[in-house]
Amino acid sequence: MNVCTLGLNLFSFTKTFDPRIDTRLISLMHPMNKIRRFGFLLLVLILTLANFLAEATHIRAGEIIATRLPGPGFTYRITVIGYTDTRSPVQFGAGVLRFGDGRQVTLTDAANLPGNSFVRTDLGRGVASNIVEIIHTFQGPGLYTISYEEDFRNAGVLNMNNSVNTAFYIETQILVDPLLSVVNTPVLLVPPVDQGCIGVQYIHNPGAFDADGDSIAYVLVEPKQARDRIVDGYVDPNNPRFGGQQIGGGVPTYTLDPIRGDLIWNCPGRAGEYNVAFIVEKWRTINGNPIRVAYVTRDLQILISDCDNDPPDVLIPEDICVEAGTLITEEILGIDPNGDDVLLESFGGVYELVRNPATFIPRATNFRPQPATSIFEWQTDCSHVRERPYQVQFKVTDNPSNSTEPRLVNIKTWNIRVIAPAPEFIAADQRPGRVVDLLWEDYSCRNFAQEIQVWRRVGSNAYEPDSCETGIRPGYQLLSTLDPSSTSFTDESLRDQPIIGSVICYRILAVFPQPGGGQSVVSRELCVEIKIDRPIITNVDVVETDDQDGQIRVRWTSPFEIDTTQFAPPYRYDIFRSEGLTANVATRVLAGATMDTVFLDTGLDTEALAYNYIINLKSADEELIDSSSVASSVRLTAQANTNNVQLSWEFNVPWDNQIEDFPVHYIYRNKVLATNAETFVLIDSVSSTSGNFSYIDSDGSGGRRLDPDDVYCYYVTTQGGYDIPVLPRPLINNSQIACESPRDIFAPCAPVLEMTTPSCESFFDGKECGYRGEDFFNSFRWSAVIDDEGCDDDIEFFNVYFSNSGPEGPFELIASVPRDQLEFIHANLNSLEGCYAITAVDDSGNESEFSNVICNENCPQYELPNVFTPNGDGINDTFRAISNPISACPRFVASVTISIFNRWGMEVFKYTSSTPQGIFIDWDGKDNNGNELPAGTYYYQGEVTFITNDPAQRRRELKGWVQMLR
Repeated sequence: MNVCTLGLNLFSFTKTFDPRIDTRLISLMHPMNKIRRFGFLLLVLILTLANFLAEATHIRAGEIIATRLPGPGFTYRITVIGYTDTRSPVQFGAGVLRFGDGRQVTLTDAANLPGNSFVRTDLGRGVASNIVEIIHTFQGPGLYTISYEEDFRNAGVLNMNNSVNTAFYIETQILVDPLLSVVNTPVLLVPPVDQGCIGVQYIHNPGAFDADGDSIAYVLVEPKQARDRIVDGYVDPNNPRFGGQQIGGGVPTYTLDPIRGDLIWNCPGRAGEYNVAFIVEKWRTINGNPIRVAYVTRDLQILISDCDNDPPDVLIPEDICVEAGTLITEEILGIDPNGDDVLLESFGGVYELVRNPATFIPRATNFRPQPATSIFEWQTDCSHVRERPYQVQFKVTDNPSNSTEPRLVNIKTWNIRVIAPAPEFIAADQRPGRVVDLLWEDYSCRNFAQEIQVWRRVGSNAYEPDSCETGIRPGYQLLSTLDPSSTSFTDESLRDQPIIGSVICYRILAVFPQPGGGQSVVSRELCVEIKIDRPIITNVDVVETDDQDGQIRVRWTSPFEIDTTQFAPPYRYDIFRSEGLTANVATRVLAGATMDTVFLDTGLDTEALAYNYIINLKSADEELIDSSSVASSVRLTAQANTNNVQLSWEFNVPWDNQIEDFPVHYIYRNKVLATNAETFVLIDSVSSTSGNFSYIDSDGSGGRRLDPDDVYCYYVTTQGGYDIPVLPRPLINNSQIACESPRDIFAPCAPVLEMTTPSCESFFDGKECGYRGEDFFNSFRWSAVIDDEGCDDDIEFFNVYFSNSGPEGPFELIASVPRDQLEFIHANLNSLEGCYAITAVDDSGNESEFSNVICNENCPQYELPNVFTPNGDGINDTFRAISNPISACPRFVASVTISIFNRWGMEVFKYTSSTPQGIFIDWDGKDNNGNELPAGTYYYQGEVTFITNDPAQRRRELKGWVQMLR
């Protein structure tokens, strides 16, 4: 026998059965009656080497932390933390640390350099922590993936293949960018060294803390053995092969809370060691967009025992929200149902703060009789304000009286949100010219805030913020952002605002800098009432529609709250007119009016144009005092649609045309009364409060449709008003008259499509394996949309479109069916995959948009067995796709590729199908050279390709095991 082959086989044998084989096994495995002494010694040497390699496996868990160091440049402290099996004589650190910038070091070598360090601590119960700190400077900005890879993991991990020969790999990613200020990775404060019991829920929380105040999220991933390579044979620990069930019944679950970080396995069913992994992501909001700036991978080992122990419990308060400056004092209680002593610990960023860190007293390092209590205390201040809550983890560990029992833990997370107090107003004063001065107290958190924001609204909304409510509610306009040390603001923006006589209300709040962010509680509301000290336009009413002799009536009020001491009467008015809804080049149409507050403007083209007006207030000596706001006429537009006329209207006025007290606008039309077709009659009204100033008229007199051969004329009456008690309400204004004839220029609405094809599986009922669908068909039906406003109901036929490349098309026309046919069968198909859409076509040839697209899919299926017996008896002689029962036959399979490996990872058979029958594989238990392989367990990996349009179903990984019996 070849010596290397002998060594490999024996080493593989030890890995499979017992990694601590000693030379006494030799007499059991090989009778050495006739072996030469040299051969005997060689065999002993090989077994000893195998034993050493097996025991040289040691890594249980770990992560990498990156911390930015003060000073110029991009210098970081890279901390690699490895948790090892203390039963192994091998020391941690022989692997390679890659910084993601092309440079790498071996940990044991780098630890001896100046500034670097290596600390090993025995944590008890077979676990040691190894912390290596290395100083590294990146040459410039970039996204760096820092990784560490070392051989080997410890032996016997149940949820991966051959862990004894599997590398341990972890990575951390960090975005180095001077524009982002400092970016550190999260720090994981809770070590991954907890144990669990069969039938008892296991929980772990990493106690992640981010010194920068960024948001943290948690995501499950798979353990890796190299970059972008998952460990071979990995399955989650709740896989059915390990048994177990949830507390209360049901299959086991394995979950990670994405916000709190609680990793929960409910519940283990088999004793042994398991490795899982997750990443702790760090997110920062930049220019309003959340960006992931770092993440840390924790590869975690879970040790499950068959034990008789119940987990302890820790009693914590409900989540709270406090204002900065609040002293938080709470008692935390650790208890154990078995009466065992407990160790009560706490982790979290609140203990790492530079200013006023929290305390946990006693911060126990020893087990104490239960119930054990500790006091959490934290004096919060303004430096602690941030948007997201602080998370504090409380961990309790029991100490069973039976020392062979594992220590169980329980972890709970307490959320504490620290918000900033509200700024406090002192006064708001109005000065002439509609100028408002605001004054407030020195803000108590000004040294930590980024800015003070000033907000305004018309009208009062004197709400009191709810508990823990920060920021401002909708309905306010941001006026200004000020330095946090500011205590006053002057609002001069009301000069040209249409708010005369209105109540103007202000609030202020503080905003805190990123990355922590956050807003304060908003201040109380402070209001002022703007005086009526200038003209107020109340009406711009079209009284005559004509292209040359149109007329508009303009009304306004006098400035009855004007300061007569500053501006002595009598007053004069100049009226200026512009074309359109907004002011442009103005023409003075009235000069020096003294008493009247109404003006009829004539000689206008009101048929084609809207007009807007502004009124100047002048003193007796022609000095301009002030001006009104701009107010326009109501402009009505009529648009011809299929058998209807669509109306819409717009205006630009300083009053509100959407008030609750007068919530409708009225629609008038002629050709309603048979006795006088030209008389305008109210035909309908629309709600104005929604702001949807439009209407579709489709009903003629007597319930008949509008006649496309006739001309219909309309005008609209709006209602509105100011929020000023002394002014009249409602303010009534008419639009010009607009005329139009209905005509057919729009297509029908798209139909609504529904698939009626039988289930894919039903086509295979009663068919033999290999059936390829000689009678496939797709059927569907639809409904025509004819009662929706704006849709043409004069449908002549429907067009049927088909795509065999997915819902995005392209589609081809395959049939046209009459309007009374609302279903279709697409027959003689060799596959059920395909997408359909329908259009409706009217008698004018107008075609609607596509209906909703519906798609049918094949029902691909492919299953492989777990055992076959190549013994030549004609029964189950080959490893082939399951074909019994018939319902399990392969369906819609295009091709199969598969590789089969022995238990040492050596490929023994590789196959790719080339014919429809070839998809069954039919491996006869021989290797690629035709040699029979021994009975045993083999593993396979490959891919099956299905006939389907759905990319998610098109390819499926084949991965599993098969037992070959001879």
